[in-house]
Amino acid sequence: MNKFLLLPLSFLTFSLFSQEIKFSGEAGTVWARALRSENQGDFVLGDTYLNGKLEVFHEKSSVYAESRAGFDEVSDETYYDLKEIWLDYTTDFWGFRIGRQKSAWGKADGIDITNVICPPDYSSNRTLLNDDYLGIDSLRLSFTGESLTLDAYFIPFFKASPLPAEKSKLIFTTTLPEKNLNSAEYGIKLSGYFSLLDISLYGFYGWEDTPFLSYSPKIENGTPAGVEINADYRRMTMFGLDAAVPLGELVFRAETAFFPGRNFQKSAAKIITEKSINPSGESVKITEKHENLLALAGLDWMPDSWTFTAQYFCNYLCGSTENLDRSRTFTHGATLSLSKSLFSETLKLSASGVLMLNDFDSVIEFSGEYSLSDDIFLEAGSWIFSEGKEKGTYGEYKNLTSAYLKARYVF
Repeated sequence: MNKFLLLPLSFLTFSLFSQEIKFSGEAGTVWARALRSENQGDFVLGDTYLNGKLEVFHEKSSVYAESRAGFDEVSDETYYDLKEIWLDYTTDFWGFRIGRQKSAWGKADGIDITNVICPPDYSSNRTLLNDDYLGIDSLRLSFTGESLTLDAYFIPFFKASPLPAEKSKLIFTTTLPEKNLNSAEYGIKLSGYFSLLDISLYGFYGWEDTPFLSYSPKIENGTPAGVEINADYRRMTMFGLDAAVPLGELVFRAETAFFPGRNFQKSAAKIITEKSINPSGESVKITEKHENLLALAGLDWMPDSWTFTAQYFCNYLCGSTENLDRSRTFTHGATLSLSKSLFSETLKLSASGVLMLNDFDSVIEFSGEYSLSDDIFLEAGSWIFSEGKEKGTYGEYKNLTSAYLKARYVF
């Protein structure tokens, strides 16, 4: 365990004997069975878990800890994850939070624009289908005025996004940023809350969550013997803005992020070709730098027991993609989400989806959740991934198209 976590852990141990304590959590199980002909009948998800949260309060201080343990039937592995553990101190003007914590930047629903501070987890179907994000070991300083809040983050330890097993096993070596002050990450968020709108400004200097790959031809006894793949991480900078404007039952949202000189992966064919010309590989670059702009516009509408959300988003790369692993300079898509509560809010029906407007690949989720009591919930639904004209973003996950059942107990 990082030494950075010892302070909140020590405070938690001391507080257990003398302060106000709140304990809550959830126990549940979810099973998903594949619907595609290629793997029809296979279980793509089988997760039985226990999630616990502990909160301790003392005057202006509090400690929060959350962990999850369970058994993943697909990988046949038991897992444990300390999701968050932090110490928080707050006054009317300033405060700090130190330890492993989660922060969600931006006002987008399910689409990452400015939300770069916590890395997503791609390690398994369980984390992928739940859009799971990892907590970061960091110090957050907060200053609060009448209408403004400033949050400044110092993140001494870089945390990468865990990759799927089928991808990580292809990588021969992975070089992570060194654990020193030169490799630290920094973030800042300034939020204003006014009668006509809410607005936030963001700045981040850190590392890309996923690695960049270097491809080298392997030669054994003078003949080609495959490709060796190595991975490392590159710096990135982000400046962002979001705003939300309420108008009656409607809320209009906008969000944008600009990445100056962002690294983009060069294609494997281009890297291997350049290394065949220059066998030493010393001058062969595996990335190209381009300016990158992301933007989103959204609308929320919540009449009576309905919830409606629609969003349009786009991603623009300046310059040519000739050498890149990315084929288009401009990609865009749209999301739509509907939900309805019935029978005194004991039944909730939901439908949501993302459609990419270049290849028309998509993912759609249908679900229905029924509450047997205030504590016990049963849910059934399905995820449908479609390729569209080409594989696209969501077409890669077409074999995760499945129907699922979920039961959970909240305490």
